[in-house]
Amino acid sequence: MSRRKPSRTAKASIVYFAPASTKDGRGPYRAVETLFRKVVRKETIGKGDYVAIKLHFGEAGNVRYLRPTLIRRVADLVKQAGGLPFATDTVTLYRHNRHTLFAHLETAADHGFTRETLDCPVLIADCLRSSGVEVPVADPLELGTCVVAQAIYDADVLINVAHLTLHPEFPVGAAMKNMGMGCVTREMKLRLHGKTVHPEFDVTKCVLCGNCVRMCPGNAFTLKRRKVYFDENLCVSCADCFSWCEGGALQIPWGAESKTVQRRTCDAVRGVLSTFAPEKVVHFVIAMDITPGCDCFGHSDLPIVPDLGLFASTDPVALDTAVLDAMQAAPGYPASRVDGTKGGKAGGDKIAEIWPALDIEAYRGILTQAAVGNLRYNLKQV
Repeated sequence: MSRRKPSRTAKASIVYFAPASTKDGRGPYRAVETLFRKVVRKETIGKGDYVAIKLHFGEAGNVRYLRPTLIRRVADLVKQAGGLPFATDTVTLYRHNRHTLFAHLETAADHGFTRETLDCPVLIADCLRSSGVEVPVADPLELGTCVVAQAIYDADVLINVAHLTLHPEFPVGAAMKNMGMGCVTREMKLRLHGKTVHPEFDVTKCVLCGNCVRMCPGNAFTLKRRKVYFDENLCVSCADCFSWCEGGALQIPWGAESKTVQRRTCDAVRGVLSTFAPEKVVHFVIAMDITPGCDCFGHSDLPIVPDLGLFASTDPVALDTAVLDAMQAAPGYPASRVDGTKGGKAGGDKIAEIWPALDIEAYRGILTQAAVGNLRYNLKQV
């Protein structure tokens, strides 16, 4: 494991903040432009640059995902700067309503993310067969390579727009998770989450759909005498079989410890960032509808704190640290899962109430080791 040490002289990174309150007459919609002007410089977007606006379209059944109007505003500002924007996300490892290109596009459209509403293309970054480019990760914490989704890899600029939530494997699902898990292929997601990189095959659940035999690039599945056989020695760990199995015979080998997932995700972030010039990446976190579970959940609980506002920075670690601190400082949302608890008080530990197994300080240490940003930040309200 890498033994990086934080610099004691590192200057605090700037994080800009616009409150959700509309007392000043602006509100979140107008705040998008204010924050955009702060973090997007002249050198960030060149004329004709392909600009990936990475967001989460929300799982089917979830009603507290990002608002399309805010993403439309980002796209409009990109075009004003001379760029060619597209809204994008990647297919999921698990099988639900975003596990294939077609299912993901249908869910995105159901949630209001279309070419017509955003006035820019909506692309699934890893395409039909979860396509991507494997890049090296120098001095990794866990993983020496990262498979970056094709459209993310091909883009000139990355605008990382995350929706702040809690997450069962992270203290917060924000800028780091939106990049590390959201900009990579299904194959990479298996590496991030799995205790192994091979599927678990339960032949008793096989319905002989034949999709695994037809789709496997390693020919790890064979059909003989109306029975499917799996040879993990031939498995290439692409993870595509999960999305095509109709009987649920192929199970994801979940089980990696949260700290392991966090370290691996930091490596993935470093891999993604390595494909862009430093000045070509900016980050936003929309701290509204802050739910106890991430947007991958197919349901929506009440927010745990009132809407905070919008945050932006060129430093994803400082940004995530700032939104974590702001969330913890806020009072609990009435009737939410933290209401009436010790953690639900202003300054209380909301994460400990919802996901008690997570260690916030250990996560801060992992972010320091990953060396992709600065834990120290200077919050500037705009």
